[in-house]
Amino acid sequence: MNLEILKQAVMDSRDGITISDNSLHDNPLVFVNPAFERMTGYSSEEITNINCRYLQNNDREQSELDIIHSAIEKGEYCLVTLRNYRKDGTMFWNELSISPIHDKNGIVTNFIGIQKDVTPRVIIQQQLREKNQSLEEMKTHFEQLSIKDGLTGIYNRRFFDTQLEIQWKIACRNGESLTLAMIDVDHFKAFNDIYGHQAGDEALRRVADSLNRSFQRGSDFAARYGGEEFVVLSSGMTQDQATLYTNTLCQRVRSLRIPHSASSTGYLTISIGFAVHTFATPNPFGMLLAQADKALYKAKGLGRNQSLSL
Repeated sequence: MNLEILKQAVMDSRDGITISDNSLHDNPLVFVNPAFERMTGYSSEEITNINCRYLQNNDREQSELDIIHSAIEKGEYCLVTLRNYRKDGTMFWNELSISPIHDKNGIVTNFIGIQKDVTPRVIIQQQLREKNQSLEEMKTHFEQLSIKDGLTGIYNRRFFDTQLEIQWKIACRNGESLTLAMIDVDHFKAFNDIYGHQAGDEALRRVADSLNRSFQRGSDFAARYGGEEFVVLSSGMTQDQATLYTNTLCQRVRSLRIPHSASSTGYLTISIGFAVHTFATPNPFGMLLAQADKALYKAKGLGRNQSLSL
């Protein structure tokens, strides 16, 4: 091919083209085309015979530079996108490819660099990533809203209903027990009447947090069932273990020492009805709910501030 045509193609290229001399110390540039001068703001006289690291300014903490150095040491091709800086200090994203040139003995004598200002593309990619991240965050947020109670931050009734069926199926398959505790905050209407709804909301948040910190297994969880009612679902407990555990829940709430003048103890308390059942056969899980609910009703009838199982 005519060398004059090749020369004109290089000089008229819209991409920056550089040639460095690998036989000299520090691999300095020995040629830059006009497009490179326009891209960087440096003239050919200013930047030939020196290494092109000045393009990174003081922004040297870029992993792409290690890729470039490794490719030069090994005499290999590489393609990276890195932050470069023009003579006036403005930053641009440079898509740089370097290719080795070998002599007849296979020794790398030069590297040809092709530079493309891809700033608009990178900015669009960054905006898309930020937008996608925002969408993912929004998706996560809405997913949380669908399963978390807005007031207390623990799981809601919808999550409980779904998980009860899931845990029931697992218990049936493995022949394990399920413990369901129905929890009611004692004299809560009176509490709201005396202290106000804002204090009532704060009390519910503290009770929910106390319940939520009481678990020993990853599958255990508490949920707000509605109003001042909560539920706790746990797997693998015996009747004795469930009795001890639910008594501990009552004590944890008493230990919060939330004042309640309408309570016989002077503080906010809870009543718990619980049921423990081993599902050797796929019995309806509704029976567990019914038993716990009846036990709660009995616990309240016997004076509240206690846990009870039928």
